Amino acid sequence: MSDYPSPTSFVNVLVFVKPSTDPIRKFDVVTTPATPVITEKDTIINYQIFDSGDDDIVFTGADVLPLENNQLTKASVSLSGKSLMFSDANTNTMGLNITLQFLNKSVQDGKFSHDPQIINSPQT
Repeated sequence: MSDYPSPTSFVNVLVFVKPSTDPIRKFDVVTTPATPVITEKDTIINYQIFDSGDDDIVFTGADVLPLENNQLTKASVSLSGKSLMFSDANTNTMGLNITLQFLNKSVQDGKFSHDPQIINSPQT
């Protein structure tokens, strides 16, 4: 038996995007889980657009607060735009506020955003 390190932990967050009935908001966005609790160090967090109905919705990037958090890498968007990934060091117990940025390629000026959270809770 060999002593290989533990495999990298992955957390997949499904993103559902639907047109909003609110005239001010363009879309309603729901993430599942709504607020992932990360417990393993060096976890990959992948946001995946799972359902956007008839609209061609893609990720364009993300912002994180606090800016100087020493926990998350810059967001990486897949070539298709349907996935957005962070690597989370998860070395400090803290909440991270994420702003996911989207584009509806089906309409002009189709930019919008959604603000989920991530909770870092490293196991000791």
